[in-house]
Amino acid sequence: MTTNDVASPNVAPRARVSDIMLDGLFTGMIGALVVALWFLVLDFAAGQPLRTPALLGNVLLHGTAGSGIVTISALEVAAYSAFHFVTFIAVGVFLSYMMTLFERFPIMFFVLLVLFLCLQAGFFVLDAILGAQMINQLKPWTVVVGNLLAAVSMALFLWKRHPSVLKRVERLWDDNQ
Repeated sequence: MTTNDVASPNVAPRARVSDIMLDGLFTGMIGALVVALWFLVLDFAAGQPLRTPALLGNVLLHGTAGSGIVTISALEVAAYSAFHFVTFIAVGVFLSYMMTLFERFPIMFFVLLVLFLCLQAGFFVLDAILGAQMINQLKPWTVVVGNLLAAVSMALFLWKRHPSVLKRVERLWDDNQ
């Protein structure tokens, strides 16, 4: 028996691909639902239900946010909703994989932190590429709050699924002092 055959008590076992995919599916769905509900509440409060997915669907399908007047149609809402959920599921699978790496290598905490900051800034970079069309339509604070709500809900789910991660973070901080 080699030393590679013996599991170290400080290293978590490798996760199965099916577990990573399933965790990623749920993680992504949770994040997508939280953001969708956040903007649904905001749109209802403004008296224009489904305005945000219609606006973003219009940008997705037609490349323009329009003149400020958003016509809510099923095609734009459905197209954006599908894109939104598929994107979040892809991010969820990636985060699930990163979390399994984090269980094995606690230094991945810093990678996850940088990843979160990059994803947070991603919307604003994408908007700049699109010509700042959406910022005029969506208030930046609503996007930041939506992203934070999604990140917190996704992190809570993943931490619930991987309880050893918090202990590893504590050890990571203790080792650095």
